[in-house]
Amino acid sequence: MDRRDFLRAGVGAAAAATFMATTPRLARAQVKKIGADLRTKIAVNPDWFKGSHVEQIEQIAAYGFPAFERLRCGGWEDKEAVRAKCEELGVECGAVGGGMGTIGDWGPNDPENHERFVESVKQGIADAKAIGSKRVLALSGADRKGVSKEEQMDALVKAGKLVAPMLEDADMTLVWETLNVLVNHPGYFLVYSADGSELIKRTDHPNVKFLFDIYHQQISEGNLINNIKRYCGEIGHYHFADNPGRHEPGTGEINYKNVFKAIYETGFRDIVACEFGPTNSPKKGVENLEALLEILAECDRW
Repeated sequence: MDRRDFLRAGVGAAAAATFMATTPRLARAQVKKIGADLRTKIAVNPDWFKGSHVEQIEQIAAYGFPAFERLRCGGWEDKEAVRAKCEELGVECGAVGGGMGTIGDWGPNDPENHERFVESVKQGIADAKAIGSKRVLALSGADRKGVSKEEQMDALVKAGKLVAPMLEDADMTLVWETLNVLVNHPGYFLVYSADGSELIKRTDHPNVKFLFDIYHQQISEGNLINNIKRYCGEIGHYHFADNPGRHEPGTGEINYKNVFKAIYETGFRDIVACEFGPTNSPKKGVENLEALLEILAECDRW
C-alpha cells in the first residue's frame, strides 16, 4: 500500500467511525464504500442525507464519495464548520451559486448591471472561501428584447474581464452556466455550448470557464460527447441529470457510462456534480440512499 492509498484508507476509516457514532439508526449496518476508487469525482447532494450539514459531510465521506455540491451552501450559517469537516475528511465542495446574475431577471448581459455583478461576485468569492469551494457559478440573465446577441455577448465578455483579477487573486474559478429554454428556463440568454465556448475564448482568462450541464445540453442540442470533446478547454465544471424528467441516471435517454468516459478521456479530473431530484427519496430509508449511490458509481464503471 503506497502513502496515498494509506491516507485514503485512514480517512475512510475515520469517516466511517464518525458516521457510525453520529447515525445510531445505521450503526448496526456496515457502511458500504460505494464511492471509493471512482475515476469520476462525483459530487453528491448533501440533502440526500439526514442530520446537520456537518453530519451529512461525515456520511458522504463514509460512503467513499469525494465531493458534495449544494449551490446555496455559501449561505449556510455553519459553513466554516462544514469546511473544517471537509478538510478533515478529504471531501471537496463543488460550485457555490446565488446572486451572480439570474435566470429571468437581471443579468450581466446588460452593461448597466456590471457594477452589481462585480459586487455579487465579491460576495460569492467570500462565501465560497468560507465553505472551502474553488468555484462560483454565474448566470447570464434573460435574453434582452430588441438587443442583438452580439451586444449581449460583448457585455458578458466585459463582465468576465471585470471580475477575472479578483478571481485570480482568490484562486477561484467562475463558471457561466448554459441552460435550456425548451423545458426549464424559457427566455434565458446563454443556451448553447458553442456560445459558452466563444464567451470563454473571448474573455481569455484561465479563471473564467463555462459550466456544461449535461441535462440542459441534451435538451438544447444533443451531440453530448462530441461537444464535450470539442469544448473541453473551455469547460470548468459539469452538472448532470437524466432526460426527460431530470432524475438520476438510468431513468432517461442519456448513456452516462459513455458520457463519463468521454469526460475522463478529455483529461478532466475535477468535480462532476449531481443536480437532479431522485425518483425515490434517499431520506426514506438506507436502501433508497444506497441504491441511488450505487447508480452513480455504476456510471463510472465503463
